[in-house]
Amino acid sequence: MKNKKLHQKLNHTSSNMHLKSVGENGEISGYASVFDVVDCHGDVVVKGAFRNALENFKKRRKIPKLLWQHDIAFPIGVVDDVFEDNYGLFIKSRLLLDVPKAVEIYSLLKNKAINGLSIGYKIKDSYFNDNVQYLTDIELLEVSIVTFPACELAVIENVKSEMGNVDASSYFIVSQLKSISQKLKKYHERKNDEQRNK
Repeated sequence: MKNKKLHQKLNHTSSNMHLKSVGENGEISGYASVFDVVDCHGDVVVKGAFRNALENFKKRRKIPKLLWQHDIAFPIGVVDDVFEDNYGLFIKSRLLLDVPKAVEIYSLLKNKAINGLSIGYKIKDSYFNDNVQYLTDIELLEVSIVTFPACELAVIENVKSEMGNVDASSYFIVSQLKSISQKLKKYHERKNDEQRNK
């Protein structure tokens, strides 16, 4: 028996991603959600569930956010493209390798310490059948890289680094030095202002 329901709360569903290659520019591409698979929450994303959300993105010229662990305090990159195909929701995105947290995540991905993608969304329309919720209309809000995925099938196909095969720890050091340099610059500017105002 089917029972159609509307929801407004924020939901998450996740999927595994496996690194295929390392190249340039911090690029990541793969499936953030897959269709017709029951995740650990008992939800199934139906093909076409993202259609309205993707149309709205185009109309408003906006894209979902790329976050770390669904935390709005940690944007780590940008989503360049997102679309549905017969398999699921495919994203093309870039880690911003001048952001310290993104550098850490790049290192974790490269060394296969983490391998999860997840989406944050609101359910606009769904129905239940045999205790499984089928999601037919989803408002996509963000895509996150996560430690523990809920579903096991989405695949990241590319993770590319700005400096090719240089160890990711080098990025972290450079990023930290840049951050320190910026703080010192602001400190000296403030001191100079104080001197001028005396």
